[in-house]
Amino acid sequence: MISLGFVSKKMLANWNGAPLHLPDFQFHEKHSAVIKTNCPEKIMPLIKAFDLEQDSVIRALMSIRQLPQKLQGKAPKTHDDEFGLQTFTLLHASELELCYGLRGEFWRADFGLEKISNTEEYQQPARPGAAKLLLRYQVNLINDSQSELMTETFIHCPDKASYYKMAAY
Repeated sequence: MISLGFVSKKMLANWNGAPLHLPDFQFHEKHSAVIKTNCPEKIMPLIKAFDLEQDSVIRALMSIRQLPQKLQGKAPKTHDDEFGLQTFTLLHASELELCYGLRGEFWRADFGLEKISNTEEYQQPARPGAAKLLLRYQVNLINDSQSELMTETFIHCPDKASYYKMAAY
């Protein structure tokens, strides 16, 4: 069954491995890659330290995404204002898993982000018209020389308005 990232209530009821910090969600995206390494414990520190600006594809896509803001003179003023992993709040970290949280209106040109300083703030309900996003990185051991790096995005919309905007986005 192709869900195109949409998660029905029935699918959610049978979901295996829902994230602790966002067990209720309507959207899900998953990517994975096999990494050849004898040291899987080194993967998460690399992910945590990764700067999205280092990736030319991400940089180009973000530049396009922020074009409306730039044309309106509302481009990010400092590096801290730019969208990247530093925008997220670290919710959980272990040797084989990282979870980051974000709240906002991701379909807007400026993302409509809320400042979230800790896990407790993230756990508060999203404001009406906004959504909660959880980004999870997991390392699954395949054998002594290979591991799977899995990236998942989960999104919860608290109301119909945010759900429909997210669905269109």
